[in-house]
Amino acid sequence: MIIGDTKIEALIDGEALMPKEYLYIGENAPTEEDWSPYTEYLDTCTGHQLNSIGSFLIRTGERLILNDAGSGPNVKAPFSGGGLRSALWAAGVKPTDITDVIYSHLHLDHVGWTTLDDKPFFPNADLWIDRRDWHHFAADDYEMQEWEAAAVDPVRDKIAAKFAPVHDRVNLFEPDTEILPGVRAMDAAGHTPGNTVFELVSRGERGLLIGDLVHTQGELVNGWDLAFNGDHAQSIETIEKFRKYILDNNIPFAAAHFPGLRWGRLWIERGTSPAIAYATI
Repeated sequence: MIIGDTKIEALIDGEALMPKEYLYIGENAPTEEDWSPYTEYLDTCTGHQLNSIGSFLIRTGERLILNDAGSGPNVKAPFSGGGLRSALWAAGVKPTDITDVIYSHLHLDHVGWTTLDDKPFFPNADLWIDRRDWHHFAADDYEMQEWEAAAVDPVRDKIAAKFAPVHDRVNLFEPDTEILPGVRAMDAAGHTPGNTVFELVSRGERGLLIGDLVHTQGELVNGWDLAFNGDHAQSIETIEKFRKYILDNNIPFAAAHFPGLRWGRLWIERGTSPAIAYATI
């Protein structure tokens, strides 16, 4: 994807396959009929939801920015990881070339390559994290949720421990601020306290990296309630806010877990159900 003078490349680290029936909760949890417009995004063999895991490489000016840091090579099922290192090399980039890592939030499948064996994987990078997420996940008394502790080492991979070797490179930002030239951090709280959408702006063009605002196309279109959201009511409000923003401004976007980390668009399609349509671009 090219936004003005900014080039964005998807780098796959791994994936997660999860039974779609367990992803969403509440009164508007999707039925089989609700899933029908989105079956092409399900795994062919299992029918499970396919969530890709990885990063977006942003080439802008003199900077090489990484949006999120994947799961890393040591994560356990249902997550997989380990591909980001080779994906960087395939893109002609070494880990030492990365100037900045901008985190959508601090869940395990977004921070995995930050450090390995207590060594920084991106030794020259500044790390950008929403203040609210940092103070939540890096707190001394933070206890991993059951699904987190089952997938990583609950001691070594706690955020405070994982970021300890790079603590001096951490920059905390406030929501709705430009953190780097052409990179605006937009408040998307709900999934986590400091969940962030990044808006890329160049030569009058815009694109959104929406992170874990949603995990499936149907969630974005219909506002389904993800079981793993931290604040469920706030998450739904945030989805509605960004859905309107995307539609009103016709902005292309990429999510952190859509299959293949492909970009997409939304538009209003009269006479259909749902009336909002999604397509991969």
